[in-house]
Amino acid sequence: MIRWVFLDVGNILLDEDPLGFENFRIHWEALRQVAPEVSFRELLAAREKRVETGSRWPLYEVISQYLDDAQCTQVWERAERSIRSRYASLSPVIAGALDTVRKLRSHFRLGLIANQGEECRRWLHDLGLLEAFEVVALSEEVGAHKPDLALYRTAMERASALPSSCLMVGDRLDNDIIPALSLGMKTAWIRWPQRAKKGWCPEDADAIAWRDSLERSAAIQASSPSPVQPTITLDTIAELGGALLPR
Repeated sequence: MIRWVFLDVGNILLDEDPLGFENFRIHWEALRQVAPEVSFRELLAAREKRVETGSRWPLYEVISQYLDDAQCTQVWERAERSIRSRYASLSPVIAGALDTVRKLRSHFRLGLIANQGEECRRWLHDLGLLEAFEVVALSEEVGAHKPDLALYRTAMERASALPSSCLMVGDRLDNDIIPALSLGMKTAWIRWPQRAKKGWCPEDADAIAWRDSLERSAAIQASSPSPVQPTITLDTIAELGGALLPR
């Protein structure tokens, strides 16, 4: 029986597509300094191919073909500063997330397991979401990052919960589903085949191209054979309540 529901934050509660676009844009601008012939769409396509081959760090693998280690570090630090300073505006609440949390809270005990830092905690607090979670295991606070099992074990220890009584909800097979399954947790994979259903509808042509690329990559990953079998597979977070709660 599921007693605890642990949720990821990125792409489960907060939409990371705007944040990801900002990171990609900054890397592209750095790339243009050394390879002005590479267009935004070309860099996007190269990243997409890396994702399709299962890369965990697709943008870095492409960028590092043009920039040396020091330059890669500099552009990453620049992107990190920008994202941390604008975290709230780059991380809007996903459509249906607030209602889903309210529904789940009336039937389960809730926790967070996420690769996030102090900006995330502040933003969730400001949104009135943080108080819904009895256990909060954020990577920068714990000192372990998914898929490190230590982050999951820390959350379950704080909850005094057995893995068999826990459900992990996430959007990534590698970071969320596989580690949770290996510990004996049940899992819910949110695939987001249509990214606009999260709520971000940009007008900028490059941002739209970024979002469309994410959809193509998600479709390929979802259709590829995988030994990983999530307990539940859904297309949006708004569907989670209906999948878990009694009708």
